[in-house]
Amino acid sequence: MEVYIAASTVGKRRFFIDLSNWDRVGRLHKPFLINSGWPQGLTPSAVDIGKYIGEVEEIYREASGAVRAAEKDFVKAVSKLWPLRFILPMRLENVDFFRDARVYWEVKTHLENVLGKRFDMWGEVYAGWAAVEVKNGAVYIGGVPSIGHTYLKMINALSL
Repeated sequence: MEVYIAASTVGKRRFFIDLSNWDRVGRLHKPFLINSGWPQGLTPSAVDIGKYIGEVEEIYREASGAVRAAEKDFVKAVSKLWPLRFILPMRLENVDFFRDARVYWEVKTHLENVLGKRFDMWGEVYAGWAAVEVKNGAVYIGGVPSIGHTYLKMINALSL
């Protein structure tokens, strides 16, 4: 199987975007189609990645806000329970804000690892078709390991 990808740089970070599967995954899964690395076989191209980066930037802002709100809720919950810690033994496992913020935290962390916090300036864009391989459960795009594609495959959000 092959996918069409576009690659560029933000500062010293190299990244690529899977354009073939962009419309096949849900909105919160799209950031995982952007991964670090530089697949083989790309040529200079006139692909406009501004649309994709703009959409991911919007998702990142939403995720950052949700994570910040969850952290505030956590601090409030712990501060209410802290005086009772010796009287009422309890665990904070099944708290709703952990469940709700988990997806947003994963999105935020992935984007910060791949792109950093800069979404406005990227270098020359290269594009081309790259082979998709699955080895030992990990997904490789053009010979480069893709953490985002591996994650999407593991949660059954993307079939390869």
